[in-house]
Amino acid sequence: MTRILAIGDVMGKPGRRALEVLLPKARERFSPDIVLVNGENAAGGFGLTRKVFDGFINDLGVDAVTMGNHWHDKREIYDFMEAERLVLPANMGNVDREMLGLRVLRAKNGTRFAVVNVVGRAFMKGDNRCPFTAVDKLFREIPDAVKIRIVDIHAEATSEKQGLGWHLAGRASLVYGTHQHVPMADERIMEGKTGYLTDIGMTGPYESVVGIRKDGAVHRLMNGTKNAKWEVATGDPWLCALVADVDDETGHCKSIERLRWELKEGA
Repeated sequence: MTRILAIGDVMGKPGRRALEVLLPKARERFSPDIVLVNGENAAGGFGLTRKVFDGFINDLGVDAVTMGNHWHDKREIYDFMEAERLVLPANMGNVDREMLGLRVLRAKNGTRFAVVNVVGRAFMKGDNRCPFTAVDKLFREIPDAVKIRIVDIHAEATSEKQGLGWHLAGRASLVYGTHQHVPMADERIMEGKTGYLTDIGMTGPYESVVGIRKDGAVHRLMNGTKNAKWEVATGDPWLCALVADVDDETGHCKSIERLRWELKEGA
Protein backbone atom coordinates (compact mmCIF):
# COMPACT_ATOMS: atom_id res chain seq x y z
CA MET A 1 0.00 0.00 0.00
CA THR A 2 1.23 3.48 -0.90
CA ARG A 3 0.07 6.53 1.04
CA ILE A 4 -0.26 9.85 -0.79
CA LEU A 5 -0.36 13.28 0.85
CA ALA A 6 -1.52 15.92 -1.64
CA ILE A 7 -1.43 19.56 -0.52
CA GLY A 8 -3.55 22.30 -2.05
CA ASP A 9 -2.41 25.59 -3.56
CA VAL A 10 0.37 27.11 -1.46
CA MET A 11 -0.39 30.84 -1.37
CA GLY A 12 2.59 33.14 -0.94
CA LYS A 13 4.73 33.44 2.17
CA PRO A 14 1.90 32.61 4.61
CA GLY A 15 1.22 29.40 2.72
CA ARG A 16 4.90 28.50 2.64
CA ARG A 17 5.12 29.11 6.38
CA ALA A 18 2.11 26.87 7.04
CA LEU A 19 3.69 24.19 4.87
CA GLU A 20 7.06 24.42 6.61
CA VAL A 21 5.51 24.09 10.07
CA LEU A 22 2.68 21.64 9.43
CA LEU A 23 4.13 19.29 6.80
CA PRO A 24 6.55 17.70 9.31
CA LYS A 25 3.60 17.13 11.65
CA ALA A 26 1.59 15.56 8.84
CA ARG A 27 4.54 13.30 8.01
CA GLU A 28 4.75 12.22 11.64
CA ARG A 29 1.06 11.45 11.82
CA PHE A 30 0.46 9.84 8.42
CA SER A 31 3.89 8.59 7.22
CA PRO A 32 3.18 9.33 3.53
CA ASP A 33 5.19 7.64 0.79
CA ILE A 34 4.42 10.43 -1.69
CA VAL A 35 4.02 14.15 -0.98
CA LEU A 36 2.61 16.40 -3.71
CA VAL A 37 2.21 20.18 -3.55
CA ASN A 38 0.48 22.60 -5.90
CA GLY A 39 2.92 25.51 -6.18
CA GLU A 40 1.50 27.86 -8.79
CA ASN A 41 0.81 30.62 -6.23
CA ALA A 42 3.79 29.94 -3.99
CA ALA A 43 5.98 32.94 -4.87
CA GLY A 44 4.21 36.16 -3.92
CA GLY A 45 0.84 34.67 -4.81
CA PHE A 46 1.63 34.37 -8.52
CA GLY A 47 4.00 31.79 -10.00
CA LEU A 48 7.04 29.92 -8.70
CA THR A 49 10.72 30.82 -8.35
CA ARG A 50 13.69 28.48 -8.40
CA LYS A 51 14.44 29.25 -4.76
CA VAL A 52 10.93 28.31 -3.64
CA PHE A 53 10.86 25.20 -5.82
CA ASP A 54 14.24 24.03 -4.51
CA GLY A 55 13.01 24.64 -0.97
CA PHE A 56 10.00 22.41 -1.55
CA ILE A 57 12.07 19.60 -3.07
CA ASN A 58 15.35 19.75 -1.13
CA ASP A 59 14.34 21.15 2.24
CA LEU A 60 10.80 19.80 2.67
CA GLY A 61 11.20 16.55 0.72
CA VAL A 62 8.26 17.16 -1.62
CA ASP A 63 8.16 14.55 -4.39
CA ALA A 64 6.53 16.67 -7.09
CA VAL A 65 5.16 20.19 -7.54
CA THR A 66 2.12 20.61 -9.78
CA MET A 67 1.16 23.97 -11.25
CA GLY A 68 -1.75 25.81 -12.88
CA ASN A 69 -2.74 28.91 -14.81
CA HIS A 70 -0.11 31.10 -13.10
CA TRP A 71 2.73 28.68 -13.86
CA HIS A 72 4.53 31.24 -16.07
CA ASP A 73 4.03 34.41 -14.00
CA LYS A 74 7.64 34.36 -12.77
CA ARG A 75 9.67 34.39 -15.97
CA GLU A 76 12.60 32.58 -14.39
CA ILE A 77 10.58 29.37 -14.44
CA TYR A 78 11.52 29.02 -18.10
CA ASP A 79 15.04 28.25 -16.88
CA PHE A 80 13.88 25.19 -14.90
CA MET A 81 10.53 24.27 -16.44
CA GLU A 82 11.86 20.82 -17.41
CA ALA A 83 12.92 19.94 -13.87
CA GLU A 84 12.21 16.29 -13.10
CA ARG A 85 9.85 17.03 -10.21
CA LEU A 86 7.96 19.98 -11.73
CA VAL A 87 4.66 19.18 -13.48
CA LEU A 88 3.24 21.87 -15.76
CA PRO A 89 -0.40 22.05 -16.94
CA ALA A 90 -0.16 19.87 -20.03
CA ASN A 91 -3.04 21.40 -21.97
CA MET A 92 -2.54 25.09 -21.25
CA GLY A 93 -2.25 27.17 -24.38
CA ASN A 94 1.29 28.38 -23.60
CA VAL A 95 2.67 24.91 -22.78
CA ASP A 96 4.11 23.67 -26.06
CA ARG A 97 4.76 20.05 -25.12
CA GLU A 98 2.08 18.08 -23.33
CA MET A 99 4.71 15.72 -21.91
CA LEU A 100 5.72 18.53 -19.53
CA GLY A 101 2.44 17.70 -17.78
CA LEU A 102 3.51 14.14 -16.94
CA ARG A 103 6.15 12.89 -14.55
CA VAL A 104 6.86 9.26 -13.68
CA LEU A 105 8.75 9.07 -10.40
CA ARG A 106 9.59 6.66 -7.61
CA ALA A 107 7.99 6.90 -4.18
CA LYS A 108 9.90 6.59 -0.92
CA ASN A 109 8.70 2.99 -0.61
CA GLY A 110 10.18 2.18 -4.03
CA THR A 111 6.89 2.10 -5.93
CA ARG A 112 6.75 3.99 -9.21
CA PHE A 113 3.95 6.49 -9.71
CA ALA A 114 2.77 8.96 -12.36
CA VAL A 115 1.58 12.54 -11.83
CA VAL A 116 -0.43 14.43 -14.45
CA ASN A 117 -1.37 18.12 -14.31
CA VAL A 118 -4.04 19.76 -16.48
CA VAL A 119 -6.07 22.98 -16.39
CA GLY A 120 -9.74 23.48 -17.08
CA ARG A 121 -11.32 25.50 -19.85
CA ALA A 122 -14.60 26.71 -18.30
CA PHE A 123 -14.27 30.28 -16.93
CA MET A 124 -10.50 30.17 -17.47
CA LYS A 125 -8.54 32.61 -19.61
CA GLY A 126 -6.53 31.58 -22.63
CA ASP A 127 -6.79 28.98 -25.33
CA ASN A 128 -6.47 25.88 -23.18
CA ARG A 129 -6.84 22.58 -24.96
CA CYS A 130 -9.27 19.88 -23.83
CA PRO A 131 -8.14 18.44 -20.46
CA PHE A 132 -9.99 15.16 -21.10
CA THR A 133 -8.14 14.56 -24.35
CA ALA A 134 -4.84 15.63 -22.82
CA VAL A 135 -5.13 13.21 -19.90
CA ASP A 136 -6.10 10.36 -22.21
CA LYS A 137 -3.05 11.04 -24.36
CA LEU A 138 -0.69 11.23 -21.37
CA PHE A 139 -2.10 8.07 -19.80
CA ARG A 140 -1.12 6.22 -22.98
CA GLU A 141 2.47 7.33 -22.33
CA ILE A 142 2.58 5.85 -18.83
CA PRO A 143 4.20 2.39 -18.69
CA ASP A 144 1.68 -0.37 -17.96
CA ALA A 145 3.68 -1.40 -14.92
CA VAL A 146 3.05 1.99 -13.28
CA LYS A 147 -0.28 1.43 -11.56
CA ILE A 148 -0.44 4.51 -9.34
CA ARG A 149 -1.73 7.39 -11.47
CA ILE A 150 -2.50 10.78 -9.93
CA VAL A 151 -4.19 13.74 -11.65
CA ASP A 152 -4.33 17.36 -10.44
CA ILE A 153 -6.96 19.28 -12.41
CA HIS A 154 -6.51 23.01 -11.85
CA ALA A 155 -9.89 24.40 -12.80
CA GLU A 156 -12.63 26.86 -11.91
CA ALA A 157 -15.76 24.83 -12.65
CA THR A 158 -16.75 22.08 -10.23
CA SER A 159 -18.63 20.40 -13.06
CA GLU A 160 -15.48 20.15 -15.17
CA LYS A 161 -13.55 18.63 -12.26
CA GLN A 162 -16.29 16.13 -11.49
CA GLY A 163 -16.60 15.30 -15.17
CA LEU A 164 -12.90 14.47 -15.38
CA GLY A 165 -13.20 12.38 -12.23
CA TRP A 166 -15.91 10.24 -13.80
CA HIS A 167 -14.03 10.15 -17.10
CA LEU A 168 -11.05 8.64 -15.29
CA ALA A 169 -12.99 6.48 -12.83
CA GLY A 170 -11.35 3.06 -12.78
CA ARG A 171 -8.28 4.32 -14.69
CA ALA A 172 -6.76 6.83 -12.27
CA SER A 173 -5.82 6.16 -8.66
CA LEU A 174 -6.54 9.70 -7.51
CA VAL A 175 -8.12 12.76 -9.13
CA TYR A 176 -8.27 16.00 -7.20
CA GLY A 177 -8.96 19.63 -7.97
CA THR A 178 -6.98 22.75 -7.20
CA HIS A 179 -7.32 26.47 -8.08
CA GLN A 180 -10.54 27.49 -6.27
CA HIS A 181 -8.74 28.04 -2.92
CA VAL A 182 -11.82 26.79 -1.07
CA PRO A 183 -11.84 23.24 0.37
CA MET A 184 -14.67 21.04 -0.87
CA ALA A 185 -16.29 18.26 1.15
CA ASP A 186 -17.10 15.62 -1.47
CA GLU A 187 -14.22 13.17 -1.05
CA ARG A 188 -15.18 9.68 -2.23
CA ILE A 189 -14.00 6.67 -4.18
CA MET A 190 -15.54 6.56 -7.64
CA GLU A 191 -16.56 3.12 -8.85
CA GLY A 192 -14.65 1.65 -5.92
CA LYS A 193 -11.32 2.44 -7.60
CA THR A 194 -10.56 6.16 -8.02
CA GLY A 195 -10.17 8.54 -5.08
CA TYR A 196 -11.72 11.92 -5.84
CA LEU A 197 -12.02 15.41 -4.29
CA THR A 198 -13.34 18.43 -6.19
CA ASP A 199 -10.93 20.89 -4.55
CA ILE A 200 -8.35 20.36 -1.81
CA GLY A 201 -8.43 24.03 -0.83
CA MET A 202 -5.69 26.58 -0.35
CA THR A 203 -2.71 26.26 1.96
CA GLY A 204 -2.51 29.88 2.94
CA PRO A 205 -4.28 32.77 4.69
CA TYR A 206 -8.03 32.33 5.17
CA GLU A 207 -8.61 35.82 6.59
CA SER A 208 -8.87 36.81 2.96
CA VAL A 209 -10.80 36.38 -0.25
CA VAL A 210 -9.22 33.28 -1.81
CA GLY A 211 -5.86 34.33 -0.37
CA ILE A 212 -5.98 38.02 -1.34
CA ARG A 213 -6.33 40.82 1.23
CA LYS A 214 -10.02 41.23 1.83
CA ASP A 215 -10.11 45.02 1.52
CA GLY A 216 -8.53 44.99 -1.94
CA ALA A 217 -10.60 42.01 -3.06
CA VAL A 218 -13.88 43.59 -1.94
CA HIS A 219 -12.92 46.86 -3.66
CA ARG A 220 -12.35 44.97 -6.90
CA LEU A 221 -15.63 43.10 -6.58
CA MET A 222 -17.51 46.36 -6.03
CA ASN A 223 -15.65 48.74 -8.33
CA GLY A 224 -13.56 46.72 -10.77
CA THR A 225 -9.79 46.85 -10.95
CA LYS A 226 -9.32 50.62 -10.75
CA ASN A 227 -7.07 51.68 -7.84
CA ALA A 228 -7.40 48.25 -6.24
CA LYS A 229 -4.47 46.61 -4.49
CA TRP A 230 -4.06 42.89 -5.16
CA GLU A 231 -1.87 41.65 -2.32
CA VAL A 232 -1.51 38.31 -0.57
CA ALA A 233 -3.21 38.32 2.84
CA THR A 234 -1.46 37.13 5.99
CA GLY A 235 -4.05 36.21 8.62
CA ASP A 236 -5.37 32.81 9.71
CA PRO A 237 -3.14 30.43 7.71
CA TRP A 238 -4.32 26.84 7.18
CA LEU A 239 -2.84 23.78 5.55
CA CYS A 240 -5.39 21.98 3.38
CA ALA A 241 -4.58 18.53 2.04
CA LEU A 242 -5.83 15.03 1.42
CA VAL A 243 -4.45 11.65 2.41
CA ALA A 244 -5.17 8.62 0.23
CA ASP A 245 -4.10 4.99 0.39
CA VAL A 246 -3.58 3.24 -2.94
CA ASP A 247 -3.04 -0.46 -3.59
CA ASP A 248 0.35 -1.01 -5.25
CA GLU A 249 -0.78 -3.97 -7.35
CA THR A 250 -4.01 -2.58 -8.80
CA GLY A 251 -3.58 1.18 -8.44
CA HIS A 252 -7.03 1.36 -6.83
CA CYS A 253 -7.71 3.86 -4.06
CA LYS A 254 -8.70 2.22 -0.78
CA SER A 255 -9.29 5.29 1.37
CA ILE A 256 -9.34 9.08 1.13
CA GLU A 257 -9.44 11.67 3.90
CA ARG A 258 -9.46 15.49 3.95
CA LEU A 259 -7.20 17.54 6.23
CA ARG A 260 -7.67 21.13 7.36
CA TRP A 261 -5.09 22.20 9.92
CA GLU A 262 -4.71 25.73 11.25
CA LEU A 263 -1.30 27.24 11.96
CA LYS A 264 -1.59 28.53 15.51
CA GLU A 265 -0.05 31.81 16.55
CA GLY A 266 3.49 31.38 17.84
CA ALA A 267 3.98 28.06 16.03
